[in-house]
Amino acid sequence: MNKHILLVMKWLNDKDSVSREELAKNKRGAYVSHEAYAVDYAAYAAAYAAYAGYAVGFAGYWVDKYFKRTGEDRTHYEKELEK
Repeated sequence: MNKHILLVMKWLNDKDSVSREELAKNKRGAYVSHEAYAVDYAAYAAAYAAYAGYAVGFAGYWVDKYFKRTGEDRTHYEKELEK
């Protein structure tokens, strides 16, 4: 489970549930992961979009792209968010 995507999904569900500081930390962490470990670019792009406050559609686009590229089951993430 990609923690960066999970946080962006949390933000997409409720923008007030994630602080600006958390978004900044998530963006930096996703960038480091992307650069150092070749994590899918979509995770970084989604984290950046959420941090930058871009339209929900832009962050949502990258979340969708992440699931398409990785083949991960989105429902696992959604269940995690319900906890």
